[in-house]
Amino acid sequence: MDDAVIAKVARSVTREPSLPLMLAEVARLLADTLGADGCLAFLADSGGDLVLAASHPRPAGAGAPLRVPEGSGAAGRAAADGVPVVLVADRPRHPLHRELLGLSPGQPVSRLCVPARVAGGGSSAVLAVHSRARREFGEAEVDLAQRVADLVGLRVSVAAALATMRDHQDEWDAVVAGAVAAQEAERRRVAADLHDGLTQAIASLTFHLSAADVALGDGDVAYVAEQVAAARSLADLALGETRSAITGLHSPVLENQGLAAGLTAMARAVPGLRVDVDAAEFPVPHHVSTSLFRVAQEAVHNVVKHAEASRAVVRLARHGHMVLLSVTDDGCGFDPPDEGPAYGLRGMAERVHLLGGRLRIRSGPGAGTTVEVTVPIAL
Repeated sequence: MDDAVIAKVARSVTREPSLPLMLAEVARLLADTLGADGCLAFLADSGGDLVLAASHPRPAGAGAPLRVPEGSGAAGRAAADGVPVVLVADRPRHPLHRELLGLSPGQPVSRLCVPARVAGGGSSAVLAVHSRARREFGEAEVDLAQRVADLVGLRVSVAAALATMRDHQDEWDAVVAGAVAAQEAERRRVAADLHDGLTQAIASLTFHLSAADVALGDGDVAYVAEQVAAARSLADLALGETRSAITGLHSPVLENQGLAAGLTAMARAVPGLRVDVDAAEFPVPHHVSTSLFRVAQEAVHNVVKHAEASRAVVRLARHGHMVLLSVTDDGCGFDPPDEGPAYGLRGMAERVHLLGGRLRIRSGPGAGTTVEVTVPIAL
């Protein structure tokens, strides 16, 4: 008989996709098998409380579900201790609980509460069988109920693991999408820099060399010399723009000398803005240093493009197992959004999130802006 019941429970546990429907079916099977009046099925929430998920024969109802505080009552003790609880004459005080048990005022009830135990300790659910007629649930009945509850515990644990995996997958998909968007934004920025700087310089260089070629045919040596001098100046400008673009894509100083030196070299190459660096060199994993360098680079680029600032300060420090990077400017500032980073800072936020860190923005109109990054590293 017991094996047949376990087989039925196993079929419901493995085949019914809906957790509430599975719990309702198991509650019915267990109550019928033990000759009880009914069974309540509770699920443990993240705080340890038990929340009614299904019941037989009375439905759980459409209102707020019955909630049992952690460790409270027979069901709470069963969940907390991981052992069955048998009460011959229990008197639940919660009106909704008594209603679900079908009790009249003052009427006692016999109860058997078994925890749905999970690997590693703890309980994911509780099955609470009740009988309005006084009875003592015997050892064999307790053992059967426990076997049923442990099957339920396995199913609830699997459902929780699948939900966690889906949450992590959704979060990972969002991170990947953000990282790809950040890469595309960085490529667009480099392309815009090349167009605004290098392309314009080369176009002007071509114009002056063409003018010199025409003047050379006319024998106007002085004009030729003037155009060649202008072309040489533009060639120097194009070389500088090229080096700046290469540094934006790859920093040999960062690779060879470390993050602090890379930040210093980056600061020196920023046009039209004084950038001071306060940074000491210390060991940082390569992927962390590269990401922090890009965050600082993007933050400084935003200062040049949007802040109307005269000075920026890049700071790098280590506190225990955390690395702190900040970029502060004395520019016009802005009102940061209440939730999430501003659009221009989203790429930085995604980089930091991939490192398990946090990005904070402090700013206000006329008060400048501070971009602060905190990232954990292994000691």
